[in-house]
Amino acid sequence: MGIPYDTESLFQRGLTKMIRNPTLLVTYLVEPIAFLVLFSQMFTKLGEFLPSTAGGYVAYLTPGILVFCALIASPQGGVSIVNDINSGFLSKILLTQSSRAAILLGRLLTDVSLSVGEAVITIITAMAMGVTISTGLPGVLLIFLTVAFFEMALSGLFLAIGIATRKTETLSAVSGFLYLPLIFLSTAMFPTSFLPGWAQTASNYNPVTYIADVARELVSGGLNLNTLVEGYALTGVIALVTFAATLYQFRKVIS
Repeated sequence: MGIPYDTESLFQRGLTKMIRNPTLLVTYLVEPIAFLVLFSQMFTKLGEFLPSTAGGYVAYLTPGILVFCALIASPQGGVSIVNDINSGFLSKILLTQSSRAAILLGRLLTDVSLSVGEAVITIITAMAMGVTISTGLPGVLLIFLTVAFFEMALSGLFLAIGIATRKTETLSAVSGFLYLPLIFLSTAMFPTSFLPGWAQTASNYNPVTYIADVARELVSGGLNLNTLVEGYALTGVIALVTFAATLYQFRKVIS
């Protein structure tokens, strides 16, 4: 039927599997609310040291939670492909006329849909807590696009690891190792001025910083073109590297 039809079919399969696992689905959908409320209350005093902005620390934190949720959701594609390999489902698909590219595209679309769903919940929760998205609907849509792009680049990394190792334990170990350093050595939770010198240096090379800054400027209404270009360029480089690694590993599986 072609790549579009096969991609849609595998995308629907991914969504169906998620819906049939209510514990997983509810966990992902509740995460944005829990994290935004929890961290905003724990670090509420930080708002006294931030530049005066509508929404206070909650407004500053919201972009960080958007990126944090994308990070947490990104290994799901790798877990799914490992399960498909080990269960024999992938072998059965490869015996059909289904497009090989659609196998990966369908999985990526499922991951992106999950990430955008979490972003929608994060924005709604933030607005309920008094945050105003100064750039309006266009800004909100660009936030969703930014999160989706970042999620796709990260998913490529975990797809490559999953296909190479075929072990969900390895994915859990790698993702667990990356989460906290990437978040806390960035501007996701705190301005760089709050960090020690070595952490400020690490933050300058952390992709989370660039994506969080793009989303933050969209929330505050002061988006700078350079910030947008830097964020998307860096994410694009990450995507190229991770997709190349995924394709390399996937070709070894289907050959």
